[in-house]
Order: sequence, then C-alpha cells, then structure tokens
Amino acid sequence: MNHHTLATEKLSLSVLPENGAAITDALFLGQSFLAKPPYPSIAPKPLGTESDWVAAWNGGWQPLIPSAGGQHLQGKHPQGFHGNASQARWSVTDANSNSVSLNWSDEDLESEREINISDNEITVRCSLVNLDSSPRPVIITEHLILGSDFLNSEITFEPVGTAQFRELAYDGSANGAEFEPWKNFEQSGWSKVNKNTPARMGVFSGTSCIKLCNELYEIEISWDAAKLPFLLIWEEMGQTTEHPWDGKYWALGIEPSSVADGVGLSGGPALTLQVNEKFDWSVNLKIHEREGK
Repeated sequence: MNHHTLATEKLSLSVLPENGAAITDALFLGQSFLAKPPYPSIAPKPLGTESDWVAAWNGGWQPLIPSAGGQHLQGKHPQGFHGNASQARWSVTDANSNSVSLNWSDEDLESEREINISDNEITVRCSLVNLDSSPRPVIITEHLILGSDFLNSEITFEPVGTAQFRELAYDGSANGAEFEPWKNFEQSGWSKVNKNTPARMGVFSGTSCIKLCNELYEIEISWDAAKLPFLLIWEEMGQTTEHPWDGKYWALGIEPSSVADGVGLSGGPALTLQVNEKFDWSVNLKIHEREGK
C-alpha cells in the first residue's frame, strides 16, 4: 500500500491515502503512540460490517464520515460500518515533508483533509460539503486511537473545563444514561487506564481539550467543540475476547465527534448539511516529554 511520510527531527508518521487517509506509524522520539492492529489488514469490503471494518483497519487516526458506528443500509447512500469514506481511497492534492492535503469526492459529498506536523504536533483540518440536491444527515467523528508504546504504562487523563460525562454500552449505545459531572466518574476509576481496565466506552461533553499522561509523555488533544461538541472514549486493553477483537487489540480511542453515541445514522440525531453547505472542523494533537523524565 502506498503511503506518504511526514517527518521532523522528533516526530514522524505515515498517511495512507488508499485507506481512508489514515495517519499510522506515528513516532515521537522513537516511541510509537498510535494504535496498531495485531494482524495484517485486508482490503476493505464495501458496505461492510464491524468485523469487515476491523479486518481492513490499519490502525491510527482517520475520519469517520459520513457516518460513524453501525451500518446504515437504507436510503440513497447506504453506509458500511464507520462510514464509507473511512476506508475509501483519497486523492493526494498537495504534499511535502511536513504536510499533505487529500480529497474524497463521492456520494454527492466532497471532503478536503489537510494534515500538518511540527516537532511535537499533528494538526488536522477537514471540511465536508453537501453537493446533493436535498439536505443530508451526516455524522463526523475523528477516529483518533492511541496505542502501541504509549499503553505500556498506566495512563491518567483529565478533561479541561467543566466537563460532563456518561457511560455508553460497548456497542456505543447510551441506554438512557444521562450526562453527569466528570468528578463522579473520576472517583469511580474512569480517570485511569491500565492493563486491567475493562473494555468500555463513554462520552464527554462540555470540554474542548483533554490531557493524557503516561510514565514518560503527555499528550494533549484539542478540537473545535463548537463543531464537534462531544468526545467519545473507547478503552480496549485486550479485554474483549469475542470476535473481531479476539483479546488481541490494545487501543485507547479519544474521538471528537458531532454525536454523543456510537450508534450511527440509524440511531439518534445527526448533523444535517443543507444543500451546498460546507462544514469544517479541526483537531490538534500535541505530545511532549513529561517534566523531570
């Protein structure tokens, strides 16, 4: 599979235009910090199930558009798991050693994606335009999955601001759970992730930045909460033995999103793009060594 490499003295990564414009193989000072699947990926399957998507996943960070979560096979533009663009072929429109711009145009939609790096930052800017003749429901989620070396020691995380939180079922559904102050969950163990953490999902509201620390590094992820008002959390520390996870996957998802669950377009309210409306958003990841380490 072709890839485009971005690199500075401290930070390097690969971008896979053929597989959803995914950012993979990210290294900071030689340490890998994005998730990697335990098996070689296969070719994506159109309109695939969750198992199909996972089998074709190359890990890392990719956009989930124009849906996220379960299949939605109804309507003019049916969607496979996590949205058709998430594993589609994107076109490179511009590239150099520090940035790459990509385009996906299909299904009466057009998306532009720009990825830039500096010595310790990744900045992603993206847009989506509805070219259809009628309004279009869409879901936008940044599938940013930490893993690899970053999960070798216990991680603590802290949202900035007066964050609210609710637990989700592992399939991403809310099951009637209400948002509550983050401190209620912080006290019950949600602020720490280690090898004994059960497989679980949750979602934040009321924050636009979260800080994650392990033994050596801190990662700060920030986003435009006016556009993506929620942050989905996915914790999979090899605890799910059922297929397709098979007890082999280690991943910590920190996923800014336009929706407060992982059900997909078949679930709750989606974002509606009017005809010719352009929606844009951005996400920034900053990584650095912890002081004194």
